[in-house]
Amino acid sequence: MVLKEVYKDLFYIGTAVESIHDQFTNNEIGNPDKEALIVREFSSMTCANEMKPVYNMGWSSPDAREDYLPYVINPNAKKMLDWVRANGLKMRAHVMVWHSQCAQEAFCKEYKPVFLPVDEEKLKENPRLRFFQRLDPVCFVDRDTMLRRLESYIDTMLDYIYREGYAEQIYAWDVVNEAIELADKTETGLRNSYWYQVIGDDFIYWAFRFAKAAVKKHSVQYAGVYGIDPTDEAALARIRPTLVYNDYNEWQPDKKAAIIAALKREGHGHGSIIGEGLIDGIGMQGHISDNNDIDEYIDALNEYASLVREVQITELDVKCTCTNINREYYQAVFYKEFFERLLAAKKAGANLTSVTIWGLTDDNSWIRGADPLLFRKDLTAKKSHEALVYAVTGGDLGEPEYVVRNLDKHVFDFETPEGEEQKDPETYGFKMRGFGKCLLSEERAHSGKFSLTSTPRFADWMGITCDVSDFIGQTIQIDAWVYSEAKEITLGADIEGVFPQIATVEGGAEWKKISASYKVPTGQHSLRLFFGTKEANPGPCSPLFLDDVEISLIGQEESFEEETNIAAIRGAGHLPFIFVTDKESVDGKSKSLGVTRQEKDATISLDVSAYIGKTIDVTMFVKTADSLIRIGVDGSEPVLCAEVPSKAGEWTEVHTTATLPDGVLSAKLYVETDGRADFFVDDVFVKLA
Repeated sequence: MVLKEVYKDLFYIGTAVESIHDQFTNNEIGNPDKEALIVREFSSMTCANEMKPVYNMGWSSPDAREDYLPYVINPNAKKMLDWVRANGLKMRAHVMVWHSQCAQEAFCKEYKPVFLPVDEEKLKENPRLRFFQRLDPVCFVDRDTMLRRLESYIDTMLDYIYREGYAEQIYAWDVVNEAIELADKTETGLRNSYWYQVIGDDFIYWAFRFAKAAVKKHSVQYAGVYGIDPTDEAALARIRPTLVYNDYNEWQPDKKAAIIAALKREGHGHGSIIGEGLIDGIGMQGHISDNNDIDEYIDALNEYASLVREVQITELDVKCTCTNINREYYQAVFYKEFFERLLAAKKAGANLTSVTIWGLTDDNSWIRGADPLLFRKDLTAKKSHEALVYAVTGGDLGEPEYVVRNLDKHVFDFETPEGEEQKDPETYGFKMRGFGKCLLSEERAHSGKFSLTSTPRFADWMGITCDVSDFIGQTIQIDAWVYSEAKEITLGADIEGVFPQIATVEGGAEWKKISASYKVPTGQHSLRLFFGTKEANPGPCSPLFLDDVEISLIGQEESFEEETNIAAIRGAGHLPFIFVTDKESVDGKSKSLGVTRQEKDATISLDVSAYIGKTIDVTMFVKTADSLIRIGVDGSEPVLCAEVPSKAGEWTEVHTTATLPDGVLSAKLYVETDGRADFFVDDVFVKLA
């Protein structure tokens, strides 16, 4: 089944693509096979780059004046508009106002930039520093001039769109994109962009006000192009697009609050964007991973839907975090649940009108290597495409394939044995977080000849990740040597939306050892550690080097502090009710697992599948009014490993060894008593015997 048919009565289903031009030969528009796939599967299209300001601001046009900045469409944008019209698709237009990919000349007197000085010697050493060159504020135009430039740019843009007959294709415009950046620590939470610096904190308001006015004016002016009576408001609605504010990490509570505050903010003698009815929709970009918290995302969607007429998901991609054979499976599971939740929210009243996947094929995604999309390089559909269909039709994705875990100590010195070919670091689990690559470096090493580094690094969050998926649910010891002249070197877990910090060491011009123990969460299907930095000053990040990494198993610890844990109900005809409770615990301060039942055979099992085929040492604490506590290996023929008398009304420590069967897909221990009394379990610890 094709997506546009499955979703035709629900919302637009779209993709973001680019045109083939110059050296960009892997793009979509201009490739007949990719074009055919787009037409077959999607009802909507977004220009990923071609309609951004940097390509269409006519600051160098003969028509440009100091207070007049015309829109001059670039040929690739026109090519894509013509293609959409010829092929019967609709378009989300992206974007009018953005801090990135915006001509710096637009903010300058006489359109002539003046840059702050850059250390020329450092620039020779690292040419990428030119990327960070900033405009000197002495060259900025004043607020009123910039507002007139903004108004003229938006007005001439929409004049062109209406005059040339494209308004029927464009059902939404991203008016302002990514204006909120809490890390910039401005008073209002706005990004410290040139728009903010030159106009002030109401530049978003003026962008929407100018866009609303231009839509109203030009839809009437050019109504005849579309066969519409200019006095017929109902008919004019057909060529009046949804005006959208668009942003990323838009589901995170602090970011969401800042976005809503910006849209409600009054000041400078005018009302708010929402209060004056200037905005129609909020765009949730949706750059997420297959371990994101879907509840948090849906909560944000519902809150936005209560404020504006429409919500659109504008740039959806789902990064694969799994590193084994089940990589596409777990991504598909997430996509299916995500779309099921979207449909449920829509059914409950949220006016979700469009979902756009940010790209067509994995090989041409902006996050290559994360394989976040629905189609492969060869244009075959991934399981995630099937997931979107099943979210509507109710199909089943099946089960993941069994994967044998390697619980041996993982040691990486990044040396290549003599006579062997040097390996790509990704082959043994190291990968850059960001847009670059991990590379072996001879610049410095803690031992031997090589260390690992990553390049380029433009931000703290770009660093080196290490796959520890073999140790899901286990507590591990991490030891590594790190080098960076940053203020701090950090070790964390790459869990989307949470990013817990595990350890830090002070930076400096010498190798430092970073060590920590860490419990890899049970609820993950895969996980990477993240080595990064915290810089003393804004700007380009210090190089980071990593060497002599050791990751060793401590064991499986379960203290039942989270609802997701290793316990499951067990019974033959009768089943217990299990729950995490803070009413009982070994230390009297934390939580334990409670088991309530009516019959003796209603018991529990504990998942120890990581140790299939191994002999393990098991310790746990159990509290029950029954006389005996039994622990064994579960299965069609359970094997009793320990039977100990309980201390009535007290916690009883139980210790045993168990040999788990080999060649099975899962392994579980059972916990039972000799009666039907409720019981509690706490502080389970499993290690290799």
